[in-house]
Amino acid sequence: MSIESQFYLNKNPNLKRFLHENPKYYKYLNRNPNFIFELEKIMKEKYKQTLPDKLNKFKDKLDMLNTFIDILN
Repeated sequence: MSIESQFYLNKNPNLKRFLHENPKYYKYLNRNPNFIFELEKIMKEKYKQTLPDKLNKFKDKLDMLNTFIDILN
C-alpha cells in the first residue's frame, strides 16, 4: 500500500475501520492506490453517510418531533 494511502487512512478513522472490517479491499488498494476514493464511496454507502441518507435521517427526526408536539397539544 502506498504511503499516501496510509496517510489518507490515518486521517479518516471510519475508512480505516471499514477497511479492517472488509479486508478483501486491501488487495484492490495494493494494486491501485487511487482505489481509495472508490473505497470511500463504498464506505459511505455502507455506513449510510451519503447526503440522501443524512436527509432521510433529518426528516425522520423532524417527523418524530412533530409527533411529540401533536401529542402534547
